[in-house]
Amino acid sequence: MNLIGDFHIHTIASGDAFGTIREIVNVAKKKKLKCISITEHGPKMEASAHYYYFESLIDNVKEDSGLIIYSGVEANIIDDKGTLDLPDSILEKLEFIIVSFHDFSWEDKGIIKNTKALKSALLKYNVKCIAHLNHPLYPIHIQEIIPILIDRNITIEINNKSLKKEKNNWLNFKDIILKCRNKGVKFLVNSDAHYPLQVGEFRTALEFANYAGLKEDDIINTHFDRLIEYFNLRKNC
Repeated sequence: MNLIGDFHIHTIASGDAFGTIREIVNVAKKKKLKCISITEHGPKMEASAHYYYFESLIDNVKEDSGLIIYSGVEANIIDDKGTLDLPDSILEKLEFIIVSFHDFSWEDKGIIKNTKALKSALLKYNVKCIAHLNHPLYPIHIQEIIPILIDRNITIEINNKSLKKEKNNWLNFKDIILKCRNKGVKFLVNSDAHYPLQVGEFRTALEFANYAGLKEDDIINTHFDRLIEYFNLRKNC
């Protein structure tokens, strides 16, 4: 399966990653990717970038060496209302928002409150993808989320880094994936790179996709035009 884009990448600006945008671009070009998204952690992670960084990313970084670069964020859900950790004025301009739960921004509140917060975030913002739902710390009622995913063209992430670390939870995640796929939800395979050489590294994610029975048509970043249309992204630099 050929993947043409990686939409979960961190640079040194995230505070826990170790590469520059130029270093990331060089790797992405070598791996023949057509597009990437730079998705630093939102500022609720203390080591991550100030919101000024995201404003500058929006204004200044759109392409490099013919590679399309979408300004993004891995935004953190921070309260029961589904609030994300950047001002609305910035979130409205970012091209690719991934949402996630992290222990520095959300303490597990049980499946009902976790689900309510996630639903609120998906309905409030222009979210494109939900990150690493294979993580077992934050259970949700996936059946309550599925109609929103379909209605708003939101994908579930197949996260290479997280799946590599948590192989003991593959069976539970497969159950989530199959419930989503059977209702028509689509998926996005990402590296979650924290080091330049990890960009475009999809091996474990594709292994899981095969394990879960996903086909090429289930995964959005297998075809450029389909990806652009599904997410309503710009097509050129």
